[in-house]
Amino acid sequence: MKMAFPIDVVYKWVDGNDVKWQKQKKYWFEKEFNKKNTYRGAGAKERFRDNNELMYSLRSVAENAPWVNHIYIVTGFNQIPKWLNTKHPKITIVPHDVIFPKGVLPVFSSTSIDMCLSNIPGLSEHFLIADDDTIFNKKIKPSFFYDKHGRARVLYNKHRDYNRDIDKWKSSVDEFTKTLINAAVLVKKACGKTFYIGRPSHGIDPYIKSSMIECRNNEKIKPVLDNLIKLKFRSEKCVSRWIFNIYDYVNNRATMHHCHPYKSNHITDFIYNTLHFYGVRHSPLFCEDAKVSKKSVKHSVIVCINDSNKSGKDVLEHNASFLKNRFPNKSEFEL
Repeated sequence: MKMAFPIDVVYKWVDGNDVKWQKQKKYWFEKEFNKKNTYRGAGAKERFRDNNELMYSLRSVAENAPWVNHIYIVTGFNQIPKWLNTKHPKITIVPHDVIFPKGVLPVFSSTSIDMCLSNIPGLSEHFLIADDDTIFNKKIKPSFFYDKHGRARVLYNKHRDYNRDIDKWKSSVDEFTKTLINAAVLVKKACGKTFYIGRPSHGIDPYIKSSMIECRNNEKIKPVLDNLIKLKFRSEKCVSRWIFNIYDYVNNRATMHHCHPYKSNHITDFIYNTLHFYGVRHSPLFCEDAKVSKKSVKHSVIVCINDSNKSGKDVLEHNASFLKNRFPNKSEFEL
């Protein structure tokens, strides 16, 4: 497929089953907890559990997005997936110490890592960030992520609890939503305008490296982010990478598109899916149990299968079975 510009994909990966890593995480979590507003869920095992999702996500790249220029896998603690063909010309392992300032590591917060991804050597101007629990579920074109002018096409969902009183809003939402609000507030301070009503789609998101660097170096943003990347674990003070999408939008480097994920839980969902026929086929799906969400998964172009504290043994087995059956064949990225 001919492209006007190369598009890379960046993954963050950790082997939460690594005993040495577990000891490090336990030590630092006990040291940091309550000291910097770290919340208990920031150290939960499901945030770091490796269920081989990355392997299947790379299989989905090979099958449904073969136009991807290069794949960067950002990881720490000298960890490398045992099944990964590191000699493949499209694969580069990026250790944390390559992208982080000296004296900051170790970190266990994906939010901190996000703030440093533009430091990846050789990264293309246009790149996607794909968490390892996301898959390209159908054939997809580069134009899904960028328009012909190189602007990012950002997909979003609407906040259900938006309140113009920011302090009141923050006091009533979960920790993750607080990081989204923090991002919107920072862009407002830096640019005089922002995008409060939307939240990320939990899909695979497009970014522009030069704009990300510009945002990171903005005089009103840089001091905040430079301080926050030092946090070892997620905190309600963190700033989501959503900040870069909003920054692109207010600077006319991105367009925002409201998502309409496929619904299949109620009989009335037929009406919703019919009204949003185009949208549901071009929207990411967020789910926790691929078996329960089987019908919705079938219709979705990108799927995030989230590992949460609700993911018991049966749910993990459902998700593993789905991924194995959906992408049964080894990709070129495996040994």
